[in-house]
Amino acid sequence: MSATLPLALVHGWAFDPAFWSATRTALGRARTRCLDFGFFAPHAHMELPQEPYIGVGHSLGTLWLLRHHGPLCRGMILINGFSRFGAGPDFTAGIGRRVIERMRQGLLRAPQGLLHSFRLRAGIDAPVPEPIQRDRLETGLEALMDMDCRADLNRTTCPVHVMAEYAGCHCAPRTDRGLLCCPAS
Repeated sequence: MSATLPLALVHGWAFDPAFWSATRTALGRARTRCLDFGFFAPHAHMELPQEPYIGVGHSLGTLWLLRHHGPLCRGMILINGFSRFGAGPDFTAGIGRRVIERMRQGLLRAPQGLLHSFRLRAGIDAPVPEPIQRDRLETGLEALMDMDCRADLNRTTCPVHVMAEYAGCHCAPRTDRGLLCCPAS
């Protein structure tokens, strides 16, 4: 058995496992597993390790990990993540529904253009992968709008570490048991 725990890497909306390529290279021989929402693949692959692991989530991947990390998770590293993204009656700091709806409309009208501009704003100037799976991307947008993992975060018993960039934040930085609500992507 390895002396280090494997890492389960969960990308954000409009990305795929290639998002983690540089990270995996920097980690060298560390055991990693890239989960995939399947935004650009025939199938999603969201199976967590069946052994103790550390979860690393980016953006939408943070929400997913907070909800699904399970008892084998020994810690989480959350990058530009949030426990809630979309605004609600009890969370006015979130992103308004109209913003996500505009993204959804762009996804339906011109997916390549919307995804390319979104990825550029996140600093990724690479071609948008094919095939574009609109239905999964739309489901991801719905999760960003409606998923509320604040209670999941409060029930989390493993250590949670947050890495956030303030540049490009869409809302004022706020803390939620140490997790910044600062959607940067």
